Amino acid sequence: MNIQDLDTPAILIDFDTMDRNLRRMATYCAAHNLTLRPHTKTHKIPEIARLQMQYGAPGITVAKLGEAEVMADAGVNDVLIVYPLWGEMKWKRVAELAKRANVSVAMDSFHVAEGLSQAAKAAGVEIGIRLEFDTGLRRCGLTLDAKSIGIAKKIIELPGLRWEGISLYPGHVMGNREIRELDIPLENAKLDRLYGLLDSAGIPCPVVSGGNTPAAFESHRFHGVTEIRPGTYVFNDRNTVDAESASYADCAVTVLTTVVSTSVPRRAIIDAGSKTLSADALLSGDRKYFGYVQGHPEFKLEDLSEEHGHLIIPESPAIKVGNRLRVIPNHVCPCINLHDRVFVVEGDQVLNEWKVAARGKVT
Repeated sequence: MNIQDLDTPAILIDFDTMDRNLRRMATYCAAHNLTLRPHTKTHKIPEIARLQMQYGAPGITVAKLGEAEVMADAGVNDVLIVYPLWGEMKWKRVAELAKRANVSVAMDSFHVAEGLSQAAKAAGVEIGIRLEFDTGLRRCGLTLDAKSIGIAKKIIELPGLRWEGISLYPGHVMGNREIRELDIPLENAKLDRLYGLLDSAGIPCPVVSGGNTPAAFESHRFHGVTEIRPGTYVFNDRNTVDAESASYADCAVTVLTTVVSTSVPRRAIIDAGSKTLSADALLSGDRKYFGYVQGHPEFKLEDLSEEHGHLIIPESPAIKVGNRLRVIPNHVCPCINLHDRVFVVEGDQVLNEWKVAARGKVT
């Protein structure tokens, strides 16, 4: 099948580009003795998770318990959940999952650890535990002080839990190369402080898990990090390009879309709006527009309504109703989550169709 036979809008994954991205990251991690535990929230597709493990990842990372269940159902049997799960229903689900897969959870409170401990004990299983610390993103994570070290000591003593180490997310280290050169030394100072606190309390850290896509290929420069959890690297997007962490040639995902109107002067409307591309703003670079039109840098995706993409075009473009375009989204993760399926392509040929199996798994 040719991509021109597809109805639009449709998500296309260029297999060769994705495969190159996967191999490059796996090679980098092997060269620097880093464990790669990729975050599958970007793709939510078991076929890709299995590819990542085929290329050397011992397991995967997920954001939500529902994603972990989907991946385990598909045979991915080593899963880290980096989310502070709360409530008896979730704790029981994790314990059930631990009966058929190796499961670890990152959290930042004694209360979550205590709930998981009780559920694990009742189910007769063991759940891996990683304590999350905040080094600057200010989203989740314990503060770098003695009080937090006291919490770690209490968690280590809980039954049914397997202490694995600590988790970090340097999501604030995401500017361009120049900005990252300033941020990395600041991050290392915080990491050194944290290790000093843990060492003084005699708390072992077999795993120090961190990393993100913008700084992924500089992960070996982060003090003490043993494992990284990048997600977006599998596809890349306009954010990673503007962060100078990838080029447009490294972007494996495009949204195939059709021009449906050119009636308004210097405008073209495409059939991909916020319900297709997501309305996420650009987080780096000029922070303008809602995607990059492949092959047409002169077209600017100025705005999105729910079903319409609003393009600014030159006064006399060679563009007509019915023409097809391919758009690289600003943020590929929510874009994928808006679709039931993706089409794997090589050039203009459709090789396969994959279900976004963990789509919408928010619990």
